[in-house]
Amino acid sequence: MRFHRLVAGVMLAALVFLPVRLSAQQPATLRIAFNGFGGIVPLYLAQDAGIFKKRGMVLEMIFIPGGSLSLQALIGKSLDLLLTGGPPVVNAYLRGAKIKIIGGVTNLLPYMFLSSGSIKSAEQLKGKTIGIARFGSNTDYVVRLALTQFGISPSEVNIVQVGGSQARLTAMTSGAIHATVLSPEQAFVAQKLGFNVLLDFIEKGIEFPHVNFVAREDYLATQGHIVRPFMAAYLEAVRYYKSHKEESVKKVMALNSLDRQIAEKVYAGNLPALPDDGRPTLKGLEVVLEAAAKEDPKAKGLTVQQLLDLRFLPQ
Repeated sequence: MRFHRLVAGVMLAALVFLPVRLSAQQPATLRIAFNGFGGIVPLYLAQDAGIFKKRGMVLEMIFIPGGSLSLQALIGKSLDLLLTGGPPVVNAYLRGAKIKIIGGVTNLLPYMFLSSGSIKSAEQLKGKTIGIARFGSNTDYVVRLALTQFGISPSEVNIVQVGGSQARLTAMTSGAIHATVLSPEQAFVAQKLGFNVLLDFIEKGIEFPHVNFVAREDYLATQGHIVRPFMAAYLEAVRYYKSHKEESVKKVMALNSLDRQIAEKVYAGNLPALPDDGRPTLKGLEVVLEAAAKEDPKAKGLTVQQLLDLRFLPQ
């Protein structure tokens, strides 16, 4: 009788603990959105190489054009993490969003300002239509920055929301817009189509929080045990990207439907933009805050440190 009770107790313990062990073996799925293909290749590459899997996680990558739109999804808890630019993060924070930048993905301004073939000088932009992704996005900020460089007021042009880089390139091709800013993936294609480069920010090497990892404060408070190994895996992904050129170039080609010549240019341009330590550019964020303060008085008291939570990065 005592033996039967002992066996029953062992079986009960097995039933109690078996689900725990099984569930522990199930990888955690992280829903991560991105606005464009800048900086995401290491994530896809690392997913294929099993870098995230060995840390018990799987990435579900979701494309959402425009930083402001994707931030709405993050704030609404449809996402776990978001890759987006500094300007939309600042705009959302000023409107009360409880979010933090937890890492830097690409820290250099990667855009080119291109115009249709008939527009060969900045002066010819006056009265023309310029396409951006969405108001408050990286592209909105960069277009206005370019106009400042040209000595043109935004009131002298027509700035319209078009969508992601592919949509803007299509709009340029159809004549719906006369100019836009494009990341290298699409800018090199646009040049082959005969569009003119009026300003190349890539050559200038300007520090800019182009892509950052962003999370809700409540998610960081409850899911730090997932965020910490994720950031460690991400830094390993960056190292893998930089040390495996052939695999990386092929992934750039596949994700962006580019030929090898353009993909190699994109790969080379990404190398200096991707920080090895995963830290965002403080200098670039300061510039974004200064620009925001000119438009919104609330931004004048905002500091870069209020936007950051870098404790999940490996020390």
